[in-house]
Amino acid sequence: MAKNKVNAFSDQPLALSVPNYAGSASITYPGEVVDSLRQLTTRIISRQGKFPQRLSMVASLRREGLSVLSQALAATLAHDLEVRVCMVELNWWWPSAMTLSNTANPGLEGVLSGQSTLDEIICHTGWENLCYVTAGRIPKKERPVMARNPFLRQTILELSERFDHLILDIPAILATSDAVPLASLGTALCLVVSQGVTGVDDARLALDEVSHLPIVGVVMNRAKMATPAFIYQLLSGK
Repeated sequence: MAKNKVNAFSDQPLALSVPNYAGSASITYPGEVVDSLRQLTTRIISRQGKFPQRLSMVASLRREGLSVLSQALAATLAHDLEVRVCMVELNWWWPSAMTLSNTANPGLEGVLSGQSTLDEIICHTGWENLCYVTAGRIPKKERPVMARNPFLRQTILELSERFDHLILDIPAILATSDAVPLASLGTALCLVVSQGVTGVDDARLALDEVSHLPIVGVVMNRAKMATPAFIYQLLSGK
């Protein structure tokens, strides 16, 4: 894997660029985002002893920048720790624009419908240890059943056997009832909070919904500030 170059003469966080498999395009994550995710990763490993095998990335509401942060976290882990990482999109309601993936790739829908194999839907990047799996398109009426389908869980477990870590991109907790069973596919959870979007009540409701999972971190998105006190209070149950 080609490492991003480090500028020893700059005190600004460096951006992280991930090329696609053919090397014809790339996606770049801002240095500030990558730096905050590195701090998050360090805190999780220091407190837990290791990074979760399957980390569900969740937010209370839509438009909190969750998908981009999930992709950036996967890239940061793969780049810094040199482990095998796959970012798995589980959001059929509001899928993100995965610029590194083939638009003809059916994603998870292809496997769940029996039309594709797992090997066929894994999107490789220019880094041999970083891959993506898109959600694909599932009819609206089938989404609640699919979110709770044992075959989906088995598919995620099979992906876990191929990679050291999975980053699961989950739809907003308060936007659909499918989010909680999807988040439960992870072994731990990280809450994304967006300044100016997430209110105290929204964060509290979301945390209550996923209280059965260990919460290992909080990412404050779109803000250069420490995690607000109310988040620490919610996590500690005070």
